[in-house]
Amino acid sequence: MFLLPRSRDRLDHSLSPPAQGGRTPQAMAGVFLAACRTHPTEDIPHRPTPVSPFCKREYAARGFSLIELLMALAIFSLLLGGVFASLNEGQHSSQISREETEMHQNLQDVLSLMTAELRTAGFPPETYYDVQYLLNPSTRKNLVAQGFLFAGPQEIRFQGDIDGDNTVDYVRYYLSGSSPPYNLNRVGGAIKPDGSLPGGSPQKVSEQVESFQLRYFNSSSLETSTLADVVSIEIQLTLRARQIDPLSRVYRTVSESTRIRPLNL
Repeated sequence: MFLLPRSRDRLDHSLSPPAQGGRTPQAMAGVFLAACRTHPTEDIPHRPTPVSPFCKREYAARGFSLIELLMALAIFSLLLGGVFASLNEGQHSSQISREETEMHQNLQDVLSLMTAELRTAGFPPETYYDVQYLLNPSTRKNLVAQGFLFAGPQEIRFQGDIDGDNTVDYVRYYLSGSSPPYNLNRVGGAIKPDGSLPGGSPQKVSEQVESFQLRYFNSSSLETSTLADVVSIEIQLTLRARQIDPLSRVYRTVSESTRIRPLNL
């Protein structure tokens, strides 16, 4: 007759330790974790120690070290610095381009204005009218232009019908200021019927003048200082930027010169 073990005996037997030489899964996991922590250096050459899945899970749970975070932060800072440097350089180039465009436009405007007005110097002359008509006391005194009134290296005054309305105008260009940038000013207006000069405040033609030079030449193309011998004028004008260039630490400039020959001199 066979006797079956009691259920409690069966349960105790199932939970009892395995026979000698056997290991439970929990014991095996402990062994693998211990191997991950120790990493012995006495392994057999040419036979790498296999990495257990338990090791991989332990490394993943550890995260990043402080040195790794600092290295990542340093690399990110270098990349970010390069981006900001590129943006700053692009903004600087755009600003320089705008200032150069503004200076070139101002330079062309000034030279165009002075050229158009200086060409009319001395027009109309006395030969344009009948002599008896000019001698009549009732005739207006603003019909005949006297041409150049003053010719200096940085100032010029002249008369001419600059707008074609049969009335002579008075125009004066001169430089003001004690140091660059100088102001190039213009005073102009129609001469009154009694021959008196017009009033009014000066107009600033340019506020960015680095240098302004006037030269006068006679009919032989020789430079002269005699007002009656002047037949042509050379204008040399240099403008500079409003702000200093942060890279070169100097003011950027644009220059141009032109020679004008009035039609009635």
